[in-house]
Amino acid sequence: MTPIPHEIYRFRLEFLEPGYLPAFKGSTLRGAFGHSLRRVVCALRSQDCPTCLVRESCTYQRVFETRVDPSQGPRRGVDVAPHPYVLVPPAEERREYGPGDGLECRLLLLGPALGALPYLVYAFQELGRSGLGARRTPLALRRVEGFGAEGWGAVYDDGRLRVPRVEAPPPEAPALDERVPVRLVTPLRVKERGGFLRALDFRSLMLAVLRRAAHLGRYYGDGSEPPIRELLDRAQAVETARSELRWHDWERYSNRQQTAMQLGGLVGEVEFRGDLRPFAPWLAWAERFHVGKATSFGLGRVECTGGWGGDG
Repeated sequence: MTPIPHEIYRFRLEFLEPGYLPAFKGSTLRGAFGHSLRRVVCALRSQDCPTCLVRESCTYQRVFETRVDPSQGPRRGVDVAPHPYVLVPPAEERREYGPGDGLECRLLLLGPALGALPYLVYAFQELGRSGLGARRTPLALRRVEGFGAEGWGAVYDDGRLRVPRVEAPPPEAPALDERVPVRLVTPLRVKERGGFLRALDFRSLMLAVLRRAAHLGRYYGDGSEPPIRELLDRAQAVETARSELRWHDWERYSNRQQTAMQLGGLVGEVEFRGDLRPFAPWLAWAERFHVGKATSFGLGRVECTGGWGGDG
């Protein structure tokens, strides 16, 4: 497996007033983060991104409106690269918060988002000042930690940026038994044959993982393809021992499209049985990079090897 260079940061905020947030906070955090980042880096506020003269050097454009690099070759009908980040919201479904309560989220950065930490810290400071949720509840950014070879370490606290960037080590492949439970923490949206899967076998899961690995590797790695056919042939022999999956509908409002959008997906737990050793590195990879569609909101988060990417 060819590693994809990436950085991982954990942002810790504190509520300054009583607040109310939805149970799933991925869309709320991503929207507020995007608006804040654009405000703090936009040089030509009267211009739209596609016509902006400085878009090629703009941090917001690189992170949220990532364009295809012409050197990567033409792709039919494709001019936007995959989002170079994964936002991981808190897993808790808590809705009400009081002054002093904490809120934590993680950002995984890839490709053109690498090295953008100072801008992102500033954007989260502004996010806190502008407020979060329908009530625009103010928060304060207290601490940011980066995940490196020695684990988590502070990169920002006491109002000071200590380290401008931290490169994350690749996920560690665990030793798997003949059975592995896979927990779908946030809705998994996997499309096959024109529709979203309402059930999940091991081959379909691995196809989704390998597709995403190939897609990210093409743009943000060295372009090498994983051995998709070989692994899928072996995945056919892995059986479903137990399935407690269900479809969960989740609705978000798109400010860009001015409409409510349904983003349902599979959640719950499924257990697979068979020779799982060849798939251990890919399952660890999936934990860290997420799987399926809408990963930038935090969807497609899976747990299957004993912790998030091996770092707890």
